[in-house]
Amino acid sequence: MVLIFGGAYAGKLDYAKKNYGGKIFRCTEDIPDADLSADIIDSLHKLILAQVKNGTETRNYLQKNMPLLKGKVVICDDISCGIVPVSAELRKWREETGRALALLSAEADEVYRVFFGIASKLK
Repeated sequence: MVLIFGGAYAGKLDYAKKNYGGKIFRCTEDIPDADLSADIIDSLHKLILAQVKNGTETRNYLQKNMPLLKGKVVICDDISCGIVPVSAELRKWREETGRALALLSAEADEVYRVFFGIASKLK
């Protein structure tokens, strides 16, 4: 698995399409599940928000589906910076996203942070 993270609109998806290509599934904040048959899973942070709203444990979801993520590219916004949200739901979303990125980065073969369209390899 390749994990790509960074700020919103930083060029993560363009980097993934250019370097890996394939079928793209874009997560939404309304559906707490992903099409894991896609080559690129984009906007994982939105899937996590859907799971927080649904009461689904993201860590369990990812651990259960880890075999299906082998060979995939997973893209997630880094929402850990900035002002801590007042809303308990959004704080939980921020925490769950951080925990998910920690889990995925430990399992990933490669990890990239994209900033201004430039990827820095972390792992």
